[in-house]
Amino acid sequence: MTKSSIQDDTCQKVITDLLDYVASLDKSSQEYEAIKARVYSQSVFNKRQKFTSKIKKILGIIFVGMLSYLGYKNHIDDIILNDACLIEIPEVIQDLCRPPIMDCSFCKIRTINEVTNLSENLFYNNFAYSAIPLLVKDGMKNWSTEVFTYENLKKLYQPHLKEAKKNENCQFLYWRSTDVTNIEELFTLDEERASFMDSKNPWYVGWSNCISNVTEILRNYYSIPYFFGRSEQLRNDWIFMGSPNYTGAPLHLDHVDFPSWQAQIRGTKLWELIPPPECLHECPLRKHRVLVKPGNVFVFDSNYWFHSTKILDGEYSLTIGSEYQ
Repeated sequence: MTKSSIQDDTCQKVITDLLDYVASLDKSSQEYEAIKARVYSQSVFNKRQKFTSKIKKILGIIFVGMLSYLGYKNHIDDIILNDACLIEIPEVIQDLCRPPIMDCSFCKIRTINEVTNLSENLFYNNFAYSAIPLLVKDGMKNWSTEVFTYENLKKLYQPHLKEAKKNENCQFLYWRSTDVTNIEELFTLDEERASFMDSKNPWYVGWSNCISNVTEILRNYYSIPYFFGRSEQLRNDWIFMGSPNYTGAPLHLDHVDFPSWQAQIRGTKLWELIPPPECLHECPLRKHRVLVKPGNVFVFDSNYWFHSTKILDGEYSLTIGSEYQ
């Protein structure tokens, strides 16, 4: 019997013993509810661990097969140490294989807080690292947003399109906009699509602002939202832009390092947040909706909440945001 199978059997025995103990408890007791939640979480974790193990084996076989086919047997170490991954794991697999969230207190809310004049202390004490979503309605104080238009961004990026397209750090997301797959295609759209007049061919994209010259110019017009205080510094920014009355990002969970904020500069965006499956038994609501309007800053942890967006009718949507630590 292998070490891993012994561990699996031990975990299963612990779960079975706990279930027997829970069955003997009064089902209205707090102890019953607490133990049931822990057992549920552990069961989910064990199933995901086994599934992850199988996925790793399959990907390993594919990886070795590709190396053999390409004739790279003698260069495996060099490839592993110096090259990017040959196989990109689909996001749905990443979602299925992620470790379960053990503390679900972040979703025990009945509404998303909407505030103005938010103090730095209140933000850091109650929201910053709690994964509780927050809408700061005056979050863009002292920003000059007139520079944030498609035409102005096009002028700024035009001299750097080739650089941005080749730079591996310049990520570009295009979801359903299959004919706008990189920043060069974005800023060479025909006039009708660029002005959002072509309702038959809408688009929605996002990209990391990785060109230092452009970043330096844009940051003359905005700063870290006021409630962060001076200790927080701007990180790699993301810009999202898309057609009115169009679906933005589909429902997904991010795999990033930190929580994030998004400032709605133009248009109105409807967000939907859904807690992860392992927390549904603790959340009073299974879906939250929040309307983010120009001037608002939306703060949440995209690693905890499944989320999707929709741009409402009217003006096109343009947002800028960043992670914070």
